[in-house]
Amino acid sequence: MSNLAHLRKSKNAQGLVLAYVQECIMDLEGPTRVKQQAYLRWIRQKTGKNWSQIAESIGKAASTINRVMRDNSTHSLNARTWDDLVGVYGLPPALTPETVAPLVPVIGYVQAGVFQHGFSQDYPSEYIPVAPDHRYPSLPRVAFRVRGDSMDLLYPEGTIVLAVRISDLARAPKTGEKVVVIRQTNGDQEATIKQIEIKEDGKVVLWPRSSNPEFSAAIVLPSMADLVELPDNGCRPEYWIEGVIIQSIRPE
Repeated sequence: MSNLAHLRKSKNAQGLVLAYVQECIMDLEGPTRVKQQAYLRWIRQKTGKNWSQIAESIGKAASTINRVMRDNSTHSLNARTWDDLVGVYGLPPALTPETVAPLVPVIGYVQAGVFQHGFSQDYPSEYIPVAPDHRYPSLPRVAFRVRGDSMDLLYPEGTIVLAVRISDLARAPKTGEKVVVIRQTNGDQEATIKQIEIKEDGKVVLWPRSSNPEFSAAIVLPSMADLVELPDNGCRPEYWIEGVIIQSIRPE
């Protein structure tokens, strides 16, 4: 029996905390960061505090927690910070990634005709708990709020859509899937959702699904390669696909 397992059966609470900390900082690359993220999510659900408030409660800068929870980060909490958190919040009965629902960052909104920077927000201010998607268990998800009526037949205004990046999915979108499309004009980016159709001749049609006649026209592009690959010269085309929608949360 491991030292940690033995201590769990004993009354030595202080020893349990110290052993738990030791276990969690032994491997900084694999399960440790996942376990730390699960613990931080548990604190958030238990207290209602955001990441910055959790950091503040132990006298740390907001970035101490924010950078651990970012999808593309490799940061882990050090032993002192972990110890401080355990001292303030204690430990849940069973700390595993399944203890709490994963929190997905809401990184912006999608709306036809409004320019914004798609997937590029570094520090989301909002996270939502969402059940795991077992089709893509290892892929990070991001969320957008839908505004306007450019896709209201599928996603009414107020819907939250969850997407995975094409670069993480490692395949091209399929006919019928809904995609986050970025249109670039004079350096500005417009993020919208479209339903994709791939024709037999290789052309790609991006369909709006809207009750508004203003958004009835499809976008027809020459080929899939133009939408998902960065050209050799490094310049983005006018349109490209940034992600595939895999889940949605819709208002009733």
